[in-house]
Amino acid sequence: MENETTNSSINEEQNVEKKHNGLIGKIFQVCMIVFLSLMVLLVFINALMRYIFKTSIPVSEEYARFFFMWSVFLGVIAAFKDKSHVSVTVVLDALKGNAKKFVYILAQVVSLVVIILLIIGGFMYTTSASTYNSVATGINYGIVVSGFLIMVIGTAIFIVNDTIKEVKKMSKGE
Repeated sequence: MENETTNSSINEEQNVEKKHNGLIGKIFQVCMIVFLSLMVLLVFINALMRYIFKTSIPVSEEYARFFFMWSVFLGVIAAFKDKSHVSVTVVLDALKGNAKKFVYILAQVVSLVVIILLIIGGFMYTTSASTYNSVATGINYGIVVSGFLIMVIGTAIFIVNDTIKEVKKMSKGE
């Protein structure tokens, strides 16, 4: 009876997590689709303007660049969420038991140290960039480059979450 209760609570937690991840995933997808679509549209219109009217819209080039940057930032978070980033696991796959667990945790700790350094550097860069506005659009660069900070923090969250899940699986012997 106790085992059924435990399984039921685990299933409820997984369902809540799936719904939460599903909503976040949808928001990320919509944002990436909107940013990429706007970028393509702006570049296409600007190319037509250059070809047909022999002029361009400087603002569109800057917006296209900003949309591209944010698409990349969100794409990195999505890749970590879906575990579709490049991962070399040759050593980890060859190990078993506690050795595998130790190497996995060590790799994740090293990743988190790098992420923490990127968060510090990203914060410094964002605050530094916030003193400048873009030339054509007048948008504050702090807003534009803050996507890097969001990307790194989002990545850190997924690394910690995945580490906890994998260590639990390894402890159970899966």
